[in-house]
Amino acid sequence: MVLLFILLLVSCPLLFQKETAGEIDGPALYEEAEAYEVYSQILPSEWPWRVANAKALVIRKVTGSYEMCLRPEKEWEDLIGPAISEYVKLNNKKWRLKQEIQIEKPYSLVTPDDIDSAFQIGSWEGFYKKYPDSGGWIEVSAVGFNADKTVAVVYMAHHCGLLCGGGQFHVLHKKDGKWVPLKWRGMSCSWAS
Repeated sequence: MVLLFILLLVSCPLLFQKETAGEIDGPALYEEAEAYEVYSQILPSEWPWRVANAKALVIRKVTGSYEMCLRPEKEWEDLIGPAISEYVKLNNKKWRLKQEIQIEKPYSLVTPDDIDSAFQIGSWEGFYKKYPDSGGWIEVSAVGFNADKTVAVVYMAHHCGLLCGGGQFHVLHKKDGKWVPLKWRGMSCSWAS
């Protein structure tokens, strides 16, 4: 009995330490208010909203990113370059999103574990059973801004089936207090399946 008590005393601090370490080592909360304005502006143009007519969006709660492939033409480097640099810096780590996206449709922020567990129940069929009328799930990066926060660079992707998905970079600028797509020239990349 005394041995059992000693084992409990030794293991309880270890259990607490693991739980606390997981919270500390997990993604930090993404606090950038302007980023949520950017997400709010872009989401209605994404496939789950526009094509699949999702009734409720599913957004991955932890940011993802894509290797930077934007290469602005020379005359655009000074304008877009700083936002690209910040995108690269911020997306060296993951961030945890807050429920601050302002869109007309309801949405859920779901953890990567929630998404994985939906696939444990029969792949995409299991996902759509758990998240019906979602059009799949959306992933966003942290947003890179220039110094005065008038230019933004963000990556957004959607995953909707075995051979269904796509992702691309968006470059926006703030015009009359609103984020709008920036018509710029240069190299970009996207993917689709």
